Amino acid sequence: MAEIDRWWNLHPDLLYQITEHLYFYDDYIRLRLVCKEWNSKLSSIPHHKRNPWLLLPGTTHDSSLNHILDKEQIYHVMFPDFDINDNLIYGSGYGWLITVVISNGAIRMLNPFTKSHLDLPPISTFPDVVRYHRDWWHVGEYVLVELSDGSIYTIDAISFHKYEIWKIVISSPPDNEDFMAVAIYGECGNLAVCKLNDKRWTDIPMEEISPLFQDVIFFQDKIYAVDFDTNLYEFDKKVIMDELGKKPRPQLVPLLTSIGGICEPPPPAKLATHYNCSMNKYVIGCVDGSLLMIVKHDDWAMKMLHICNKFDVFKLTKNSKEWSRIHSLEDYAVMIGYNSSVQMFPGKSPYCKANHIYYTDNQVVLHTPGEPSLQDMGILNLEDTKTNKILPNVEWVCPPTWLLP
Repeated sequence: MAEIDRWWNLHPDLLYQITEHLYFYDDYIRLRLVCKEWNSKLSSIPHHKRNPWLLLPGTTHDSSLNHILDKEQIYHVMFPDFDINDNLIYGSGYGWLITVVISNGAIRMLNPFTKSHLDLPPISTFPDVVRYHRDWWHVGEYVLVELSDGSIYTIDAISFHKYEIWKIVISSPPDNEDFMAVAIYGECGNLAVCKLNDKRWTDIPMEEISPLFQDVIFFQDKIYAVDFDTNLYEFDKKVIMDELGKKPRPQLVPLLTSIGGICEPPPPAKLATHYNCSMNKYVIGCVDGSLLMIVKHDDWAMKMLHICNKFDVFKLTKNSKEWSRIHSLEDYAVMIGYNSSVQMFPGKSPYCKANHIYYTDNQVVLHTPGEPSLQDMGILNLEDTKTNKILPNVEWVCPPTWLLP
């Protein structure tokens, strides 16, 4: 009996060594539940799994991956009630995934490590939706208004659920009281926001025609967004939160001057005129308070496939009025794609290296969501500008994305 009782007092280092040989999260949960002492010693997320992870939806059970990656690099996670053919990933942050259910337009947040989930307002509540007609097949069509010119048009529900959203980012884990989500949506790349438990998405209006936003982040109590022409926009998160909290809610239009808008610094190096739809722009907040803008160039090839062949990196320091081109991230790495664009300090991690750009493909205009397609994913070393492609010949139904616990 004494020998059995000794297990509860197992040294944490020995427990950690055991966890390093567990490749299913459910097995890790079972280990934590052996006794309350082990549960208190082991965190909800395995300590050796805190590196950035590339989520490969629906293919991690494919034995062919075992010939491409080491077993220790593959970590299996099962989602209850998750149909890979009926879900698309449009964002990730703070260990959470943001998915859209194609069949009904629901927007869900999922945590693959804790199995927690919650709902954000559905697609049918976006500001460009006038009404939704359901037919006898329970599919139907949407009546939409183009916010830039007021024109009315219709689209079938399934296509609308696939193409309405470009990207969703979150400000924090959802248990924070100031949680907020912001979405890039619609044909013109508008911005909409919601708080936890909101029933609808609320538009952030523009004084002029929509700038076609391509990326958005939360950074230092602000919302920063970059548009098609590489203009930078800044919005006050607190003001928006206050307005969302009012009952009944006023229109946000009169508050544009206090909420924010286009920033003073012009587009970096006036290169916007050379950029086109085959180039994605990303904005990233840095630990020193500055901002990065990354322009990802894609080569167009046969059958509308595209391969990233170049990155431009620009930096905007505090109180500066112009962007400067940089050629090194120094001790940091950045991760871009459907995930919230972030800067990371890799330290001595064997899985994430400094001065590298980790990217996944979010060129939604070039793919048919829900249909298998090749995705452009890779790791760029800025020191020698060499790119290591990730699983270049594998087709994905749901696009992979970076997941940062």
